Formats: sequence, C-alpha cells, structure tokens
Amino acid sequence: MTKDFIAKRNNRQQNTRREQLSPQEWAEKKQLEKESVYQLIDSTAEEISENPDKLKAFLDVQARMDKYSSANALLIYSQLPEATRLKDFAGWGEDNVRVKKGAKSISILEPVEYTKSDGSQGISYNVKKMFDVSQTNGKKQPAPTLNRDTDDIIAVMVDTSPVNVELIDEMPQPGMGAFYKNEDQTLYIQRGFDDSVKLVQNIAQELAFAQLSIQSDSYSRRDMGFKAVCVGYMVCKKLGVETKSFAVNRIPADWKDMDAKAVRSELSQMRSALGEIATRVSDELYRQKQERTKDRER
Repeated sequence: MTKDFIAKRNNRQQNTRREQLSPQEWAEKKQLEKESVYQLIDSTAEEISENPDKLKAFLDVQARMDKYSSANALLIYSQLPEATRLKDFAGWGEDNVRVKKGAKSISILEPVEYTKSDGSQGISYNVKKMFDVSQTNGKKQPAPTLNRDTDDIIAVMVDTSPVNVELIDEMPQPGMGAFYKNEDQTLYIQRGFDDSVKLVQNIAQELAFAQLSIQSDSYSRRDMGFKAVCVGYMVCKKLGVETKSFAVNRIPADWKDMDAKAVRSELSQMRSALGEIATRVSDELYRQKQERTKDRER
C-alpha cells in the first residue's frame, strides 16, 4: 500500500501564508514598533538628566557618533553604548562582512521623505535595524589616540573658527587660555599660554559658546554654560584630547525638573554645535594628513 506523503515545501508555504500579515496588521505592527522606540528615547533622556555617570556615558556615545542625531544617540546608548560603527544587515553584506549569528539589532530612526496631500514635502521616521561592527566579523576602528599633537589641533581650531580670533595679553579670569565674547563675536586667546592641552580644552569650550550663540536667537553665557562644557568635552573626546577637566558631572538643578522633550531639546542643541565644530576640525585635519601623504609619495 502506498503511503500518503505531504511535500515539506508545501507545508512551509502554508506556514508562511499563515504568518503573513494584512497591510493593516503590518502598519499597526510598525506603528507599535515606532511608538516603543520613541518611548525608549524619552525614558533614556530623563534617565541621563538625573544621573551624572549616565550623562557622561551618553556624551561619549554622541562624541563617537557625532553624525547621528541626539535621538539616535540616545537609542544607541540605551541598546549598545560601546557601539562605534553601525550598518544595517544589507550594508555589512555589501562590504563582505558577516553579522554574527544571534546578534541583536539596534533600532534607530531613519528619516523618510514623503509627499503631503497638498503636494509639499514632509519627513517621517521609520525604525531601522542596525548592527555594530563588534557584532560582525569586521575589524573595529581604533579609538582616537590621546596626547595627539595639540599644537596642530590648536592651529586648526583657530583656522576653522566661525568667529574672529584675536590674541591678547590679559584674560577676564586668571588661568583661562581662551574666552568667547559675544558682544564682538570674537574668540580671544591668551598670548603665550604654556599648557597646550588645557588650551585645546579651553578653545573647544569657548568655540562651543560661539557655536551655540550662532544657533540661538539670544545669548546668555550663564544659561549656555553647561551645554558649552558638554560640547567642549565631546569635541576633545572625539579628537583624542584629555577630558578630565570638564565638569560634565555637574548637571544643573533645573535639568531634573525638565520633561523628556525639554531634555531632548538641550541634547539636540549640543549635538548640533558638536557636529559643526567637529566636522570643521576633523575635515581640516584629514585634509592636512592627505597633503602630507602626497608630499611623502612625491
């Protein structure tokens, strides 16, 4: 007697059909996923605003991931704070890099343009699944080396400053290597300052004041003080300069009373200032490095 056989392939097709979602179910699933991501952003923002150690750890992530928005930096920090380089599954595949089996993806928000009913363009956000290089068989990039040539960094910071730069003999406060004065939009630098590391730190922080003033309709050194400290810290962190002198652990008291939206606004301003400063400095340092390489090859 012949046995009745059921093709396994047909079974798989039937299971797939049962697992398929209707367009409405799929849309609801993606909406719930997006809502969960937004909740994670808000809860993480509130968390770091109340904990100096967690804020510092977040700033380290944002310094490495300066091309990512503050919202995505919050997501990266909450899911894989040691992340250094992210791509989606397909992106790693294009580089012939394999994602390790069982690796848990990192959810971030990806902007997507769409056309509104009136014909104008709008931006929506979709959840995108990413993987860090540490979750693959690819090679991690080395961290910035501490104690880089600070004289070179100072020169580039001065050359790429978005405001006027002047050397002076006397600073407003003793021990300061640099000071930004918004009234005349000038960055003043102490002539003959003999501590190059501290000078980089001072210039980074004062450039932060300058950049924050450019981004704002009004200027208050007092109100911008903590943000400038955090931006200066991140700039130095990204450039591989010592950061111990930055008091990023002194979270202002009013931060603890802010809701998630207000905290995110502060973080967004900091990230924007960081991006402007770091991009100008990093691009110029890279250009100079390429020039030196060309000169050696001639």
